[in-house]
Amino acid sequence: MKLRYCERVETHFPVIFSGESYVDEGTVINVSVPGCEVMSKRLVTPGSYLEMKVLVPDNMSSLCVGLARVRWADGHRFGVEFIRMPGHDQVRLGRLVKKERPLRTPARLRLV
Repeated sequence: MKLRYCERVETHFPVIFSGESYVDEGTVINVSVPGCEVMSKRLVTPGSYLEMKVLVPDNMSSLCVGLARVRWADGHRFGVEFIRMPGHDQVRLGRLVKKERPLRTPARLRLV
């Protein structure tokens, strides 16, 4: 397991994601530069790969994640690590995370 090294911010962004044989939707409930947590009716498997389009409130096109890996799943919530994302979307995400208020987390180190 890796230690979390970036601040997470609370969000409520709609997301469309696709796996090997399905397309579904959900809500990004928190995000950081290297990944996010999603709530969805779809049950996903840790270790699987997704393509994602996240609708963010900056009046631009959706953030495109060409490849994301499901790192964990707990019922209808799951966490993904962004593996491949266009450079301009990485910059937009970084700016978005800096503008938002970080989630309150305990002072201890958190494992992801």
